[in-house]
Amino acid sequence: MPRRTTVEDIGIPLGALGALAVSGALVGVRGEIQPEVTALALAVVVALAGRLAGRGAGISAALMAAASFDFMHTQPYLSLKIANSTDALTTVLLLLVGIVVGDLASRAGRDRRRAHALRSDPVGISRVLEVARGTSPEDVEASVRAELLGLLQLRDCWFTPDEVRLPVIGPWGELDLPHKRFVRDGFELPLDGVAIDVTAYGRRYGYLVCQPESGVGVTIERRRVAAELGNVLGLALGASAAA
Repeated sequence: MPRRTTVEDIGIPLGALGALAVSGALVGVRGEIQPEVTALALAVVVALAGRLAGRGAGISAALMAAASFDFMHTQPYLSLKIANSTDALTTVLLLLVGIVVGDLASRAGRDRRRAHALRSDPVGISRVLEVARGTSPEDVEASVRAELLGLLQLRDCWFTPDEVRLPVIGPWGELDLPHKRFVRDGFELPLDGVAIDVTAYGRRYGYLVCQPESGVGVTIERRRVAAELGNVLGLALGASAAA
């Protein structure tokens, strides 16, 4: 399956183009403002790129900002040569500050997304518990699968009472894998799939099989909520069996 295009994939070239566009626009006032003001304006572009599209976009914007500043705003103009040490220092500082600002902006955005996930994910459990009141286990299963599709950004999800040969998400969200790939907010789930244990009262009723999208990172908080959803389904199946 082709890898899904992410915001950062689009943001990397757009961040570089944005820095180039701003640098080019400031050529018209090159003799009227100090080079430090131009460098500050480019640093703002870098921060916006990192905030909106992640670390990669911030770094690409920083590299382009430094190169375009050198090329368009230091003498000799339209050359990568720098005539004096002050301009050279400004270019280097722009690159370093741009990379740091882009990285910090990216981290801040990731922390906000994680905080939002922590606030919203328990709502999914509440919705499933509401469905579980007075309805059949099949309805609970459908509700759990619907929540997992959005929570883990899955292509598909289903319940099976059979044994599976897939990595299992632990009760605290842990996932024991020999190799893990970190993507933005968390580790990418194996493309072959993962399983969520469905147990209650010491009895295993089966597994929820999850087929993830490629290139999607999942935080441990989301995996922990996924494990709790498996427990809710287990309780519903256990109550139905007892009845």
